[in-house]
Amino acid sequence: MKKKKMKLSDIIIPNKKINYFVITIIVLGLISGSIFLLSLNGTDRTNTILQIKNFITNLNNNKINNNSAFKNSLIINYIFIFLIWGLGLSIIGIIFNIFLTYIKGFILGFSLASIFITYKYRGLLMALIYILPGQLLSIIAISILTIYSIMFAKNLLEIIITKRIKKNNHMTKKYIIILIISIILSFISSISEVYIFPNILKVIISIYT
Repeated sequence: MKKKKMKLSDIIIPNKKINYFVITIIVLGLISGSIFLLSLNGTDRTNTILQIKNFITNLNNNKINNNSAFKNSLIINYIFIFLIWGLGLSIIGIIFNIFLTYIKGFILGFSLASIFITYKYRGLLMALIYILPGQLLSIIAISILTIYSIMFAKNLLEIIITKRIKKNNHMTKKYIIILIISIILSFISSISEVYIFPNILKVIISIYT
């Protein structure tokens, strides 16, 4: 039992330094996204608030096609997943992976700040519901995949420098397994975002109205 727990922890935290680095990139993205919204001029910020209100209203009034929204959410999630995984197969691709991870954090930060500014104190609860569990699963999937893409590129660089493959090197197998895990997490994330979040949101709106 103890051995299984160790293996699970090794999957989630395969390299502490790289883990901290990727988490830092995401946090920087979150902060940057929030600051960017605050730095918008009055007109752009007003338009953003109107878009958020229209989106929430449409959700509450069942005016959004769930199947179409699910398809779009899944496509966006999978674009991030397969881009990061594919770019991780090359050493130079890591630079783009770091940028994509930052962008994911930036978008989430911008969205959360938009909800908070639009609905004030109610926005805190709405933002929490927005994150859990959909966006959280998406962030976890991208974080783990980015971590392993960096490790894979690092392993590839070591092979190129030493000109020999290490014995019992299972990095390629692990990298494929992590891709599958990320695909599953992204799928669940899209389901939560489209089919669970709106229903919980309706309950919150009914309480405050």
